[in-house]
Amino acid sequence: MADDIRIANLEDAAAVAQLVRAMDRHYRPGEDLRPEADYRRIMEETIANDEGTRFVLARDAGGWDVGLACVAIMRPGRDLRGLLYLKDLYVVEAARGLGIGTRIIQFLAAFAIENGIGRIDFTTDRDNASAQRLYGALGGVVKEKVYYTLPTEVLGALAAGWSET
Repeated sequence: MADDIRIANLEDAAAVAQLVRAMDRHYRPGEDLRPEADYRRIMEETIANDEGTRFVLARDAGGWDVGLACVAIMRPGRDLRGLLYLKDLYVVEAARGLGIGTRIIQFLAAFAIENGIGRIDFTTDRDNASAQRLYGALGGVVKEKVYYTLPTEVLGALAAGWSET
């Protein structure tokens, strides 16, 4: 069980970097990842910015880093309450099934209420059955929407169109 769940600070950058890299390895097995130092640098810059992405870090009673959530707060949103967007939720393999994901979501719900945020939104891949079970068990409501992404190669073409105008 996670005994310490909180918003990560700059001192946590190395732990966050390790968990983000482990998450990348989990979701992209066999792919080459950027060096560990790059992960740490990006996490330090992101945490120091104090806006945009925030990281929620979960540690067990032994002090081991066992879970991570990457979130963003977007305002104004419906009724000016905004929303908390859960980009990633990750629990290390050895700690899965111990309720850590649930505890992180509970922490985020309390954080949202304390900060006047009206809802939490998130997505999961269609084939991620364990995430779907978790979110459904927590009362998550499936919304039928069309989800878009603009991948890197498309961004380049769009950016080129901008610089030409």
